[in-house]
Amino acid sequence: MSKKLLWLLLIIVTVCVIFPAKAETTGNFQIIIDPITKKISINTGTGTITTGTITTGTVSTGTTAGTGTTGNVNTTTTTYTGTEFAQALAWMYDNELTKYDNEIDYRPDDGLTREEAAKIIGQAFIALGYTQSIKNTLCTFSDTSTINPTLVEFVTNACKRGIFKGTTDNKFFPTQKLTRPQAMALLVRIFEGKVSNESKIPRWGEYYIKWQALWLTTLNSQTSFDTSITRREMAIYIYRFRNIVSNETIKLMMLNKLNGIVATGQSINSGILDSFSSLADSININNDPELLESIRWMNDNGLTNFKTIAEYRAFEILNREQAAKIISLFANIYSFWQDSSGALPSECIFKDISDADWSLMTYVEKACQLGIMKWSNGYFTPKGTINKSQFIAAIIRLFEGKKLDETTIPRRKNYFEKAQDMGMIGPADAVTFENPITRYEVALFLYRFKVKYQILQNINSETIQNQIVSTVPWSITTGSNNMPESNVYVDLNLLQNGNFDVWYIEIFGQRYKVVKSNTKIYFTNNFERYGNIFSLDKEEKIWTTKFLISNLAILDGNIRFDTWNVTYVISPIGNTKAYYKIQQK
Repeated sequence: MSKKLLWLLLIIVTVCVIFPAKAETTGNFQIIIDPITKKISINTGTGTITTGTITTGTVSTGTTAGTGTTGNVNTTTTTYTGTEFAQALAWMYDNELTKYDNEIDYRPDDGLTREEAAKIIGQAFIALGYTQSIKNTLCTFSDTSTINPTLVEFVTNACKRGIFKGTTDNKFFPTQKLTRPQAMALLVRIFEGKVSNESKIPRWGEYYIKWQALWLTTLNSQTSFDTSITRREMAIYIYRFRNIVSNETIKLMMLNKLNGIVATGQSINSGILDSFSSLADSININNDPELLESIRWMNDNGLTNFKTIAEYRAFEILNREQAAKIISLFANIYSFWQDSSGALPSECIFKDISDADWSLMTYVEKACQLGIMKWSNGYFTPKGTINKSQFIAAIIRLFEGKKLDETTIPRRKNYFEKAQDMGMIGPADAVTFENPITRYEVALFLYRFKVKYQILQNINSETIQNQIVSTVPWSITTGSNNMPESNVYVDLNLLQNGNFDVWYIEIFGQRYKVVKSNTKIYFTNNFERYGNIFSLDKEEKIWTTKFLISNLAILDGNIRFDTWNVTYVISPIGNTKAYYKIQQK
């Protein structure tokens, strides 16, 4: 060390003793001396550089603390040890939230001032990868001169990013102590990307509920919570916050947990999603052929960018804007009924459309215009969760071309039954029908719907295997009773096959499935065959059929639809066995 530098440091130490905590300005430089921590800092005008520590006449090598404008994201996976606070402090130091690397210098039990919080939370904002766009330009405060010179730039940048704001009279109050509710509100706003309802009494009530839902605090009394926060608590809260944000799966699930908070101010069972996350991580689905085919089909049709189960992140929760894209594209594949041309309806101009990912805004509007996804009071809540029941309802509305009856209890009972009839879901799905839907379920539900839709289209084509009764083309007329009648082909070989259990009938262009219920044999080649009729779309029993066969000829038959009070009678025509007559009675 040169003699000149040693003399300079001795002078600085002397100044520190005589004029504690005073900032000396020389040209564009400021020398900041902290007598409590024995740290010497030089502010160059573009940031703060810690140059050393006063010990017993020696100076140790310091580290760059950063400019406060761009920051660095710590991409290296580091395992921190010790108490939760020790881990938090180590992470904060590594990511430039603090210049202190030990508990004594950090002063953990002191209150946290607004100017200190601007640095800590502002740097956390950068370290956690949030966008650095400027949201606020009114960041020149009338009390800027009272801000610690080393923290001015942090305060300004935190203001520009919309994290901190001043008062109505343009003051920042840098040395004012930050309260827990204020710290909590800042982190929740950052996490959700929006302001919660602050019109409640107390103002911070909704933030407090969300804070508990995120497991950031275990305090049970909101009254005791509304006090000044210590530097130790701030470090712990930010570290817990970091553990949520740094894991995309946990982050998304926690966002959905906050969106599940009901109007009464109570949160959903906070352990459900956490337990589900642990369970999902332990389930091996990499060899599920139906899921893999579902994902590949979705990729082929532009519903997802992923091609493998691992890439698809099957157990993450789907949000509303993502669902809008998938359902809109799905509607386009099959050219469903809705006409979405023309100007955007007023009810589809959402107040929170700016909250949506820019690449998904068009799909949000499209889904509304199609009449399958809407929201109330002018809000769509694009980042909000979408429940399994809501997703299923949107798909069924596409298929039916209308809403089903929603006055039932529960409201979406008819959608559940319809989806179950179509093979999309099973009885076990009723247990979780109102839970947030996973990407795993989305892939399987859409693919199963597509398969069933294809089968229905094929069954309703001109030919189908195992069809016993078929209308003779161009033979449909109106009978003397003003009811329709026509000729029909009947496949007697299938009818007399006692081992054949499922077949189809087609009457006046409409097909039905028939399942054998019984066969009564009287003599050789003489029997009655009974069956139950099911609709193809809902697969619910409509009613019954009966055929009386004698020596490979139909003596009579009937097809009864008691639900609609309709009966069709099949009878012979002259001496022919090639076809028969069907009449509505």
